[in-house]
Amino acid sequence: MSGNPSRHWSVLAIALVTVMGTALAAERTWTDASGKFNLTAELVAVEEGKVVLRRTDGKQIKVPLERLSDKDRKFIEASQAEDPVIDVAAATKDITKAARMFYGDLRGSERVVARGLLTEKAQPLTEGEKSPLIQLPKPELGAGSIRTGKVQFNGAVAEVPVRVRAGGKLHQTKLHFRCDADQWRIFALSATYPDGEKSINFEAEVVTPKDGKGVDPLQAMLGKPLELAGYHVDGTPLNMTNYKGKVVLVDFWATWCGPCRAEIPNIMQNWKKYHDEGFEVIAISVDQDLKVLQDFVAREQPPWTVVADNHPGNERKMAAQYGIRGIPALVLLGKDGKVAAVNCRGPQLGQEIARLIGG
Repeated sequence: MSGNPSRHWSVLAIALVTVMGTALAAERTWTDASGKFNLTAELVAVEEGKVVLRRTDGKQIKVPLERLSDKDRKFIEASQAEDPVIDVAAATKDITKAARMFYGDLRGSERVVARGLLTEKAQPLTEGEKSPLIQLPKPELGAGSIRTGKVQFNGAVAEVPVRVRAGGKLHQTKLHFRCDADQWRIFALSATYPDGEKSINFEAEVVTPKDGKGVDPLQAMLGKPLELAGYHVDGTPLNMTNYKGKVVLVDFWATWCGPCRAEIPNIMQNWKKYHDEGFEVIAISVDQDLKVLQDFVAREQPPWTVVADNHPGNERKMAAQYGIRGIPALVLLGKDGKVAAVNCRGPQLGQEIARLIGG
């Protein structure tokens, strides 16, 4: 790979975002059979007669199934009926092995093995000279340069932190896995860009820029109207006439994306502050699993519009149309419907909204 690997890692190094214990986790109160003790935690899996729970501090514990109350056991039975039970031990072994193979293959230039570890949908989308895999830097040689952390499961997806030494520096990264064709495969990689933390979605079908110069797709939107279409999670079509004359934040995101979830409190704060003055939000989810998105919306009940970009009724996908692979991607529309600001995360979001509302 050409260029300074240290510089590349400064762009692609991850900042691990912890969201356990927030309202985003599907937590409930668990009670023991005696009824004397209870614990607030999230159900992770059931293995070998034990229930794996994730506490609000992010730590996982195992509780024998027979020690839980009748109500909790019935809850688990219902959960198993809806979702397949994951063999956590076997899945952890497979995911850890795949993560090491993935980063090990980045030491080469072809990166065929790394691409083969991606989901079936991602593999053909990551071929050629413009593949995001080609842009990833080379880990240093030596067994200690790639170290995997504890695998975390969240329904049908999993995450594994990986410490990688490259360019003389140690960096934290995270890979996102999904069970695809009876095998745990990678579908995304979290990283840090100059404009903030993002998740690289390897399953994104992006349109190649006509100029071929690799222009930032978000920067290319500035000053132009943003044409949006699609369906809400409940199947109703998006009606853009409801947003005429308003300042609108368009947020490309996903439920599995840690940086996306970390940005939600900031968006919520600004929505509460400026909504009555004409500020709206359209959150376009790139989740592949529509049910996961529907469950998230039903549980969290965001006050703004949520659009499913991969809804089966969509003739075109917004993320693909605008060349968006890295999320969250925030696009702010002025009252005239044209893109007034992009990459406006953190404090900058409130500043831009105030400017456009006032203007």
